Amino acid sequence: MASVQYVIFRLQELLFGVEVLKVREVLSYRKITPIPSLQSFIKGLINLRGTIIPVFDPRERFRLPTVSYTPFHIIVVMEIQGRMMGIIADEIMDVLEIDTDNIQDTTNLPPGLQPNYLKGIGHHNQDMVLLLDMDRLLSQEELEALDAS
Repeated sequence: MASVQYVIFRLQELLFGVEVLKVREVLSYRKITPIPSLQSFIKGLINLRGTIIPVFDPRERFRLPTVSYTPFHIIVVMEIQGRMMGIIADEIMDVLEIDTDNIQDTTNLPPGLQPNYLKGIGHHNQDMVLLLDMDRLLSQEELEALDAS
């Protein structure tokens, strides 16, 4: 039975998982420089040891309520379609190994959840974990807009 490791993070009360091989590092929240004329979920840029990295908040992508960021938030730096990007999360919960046989498909999701962003649904203790397909989270147009900025 094959298994995959996921970094589990929290947004509000929801748990999300990203394949551990996509995650490069986890940073404490820091000042983000806003860039005008980008979509609202893209919050701006950070400088990480001389590398400029765009940062976005998946809350808006998933239609979750917006929050005011505090020093307790984190930025998860990961690879998305060959680009280094950061996402803002409330906290890292765990690193979890999930057997691929135990990942449920996304055919029975409630309306409003975008199954094209998801690889499936896993479980952490008694909670469901939405396993993200990070390479499909941003459209090609959104990535090109980021590249142009």
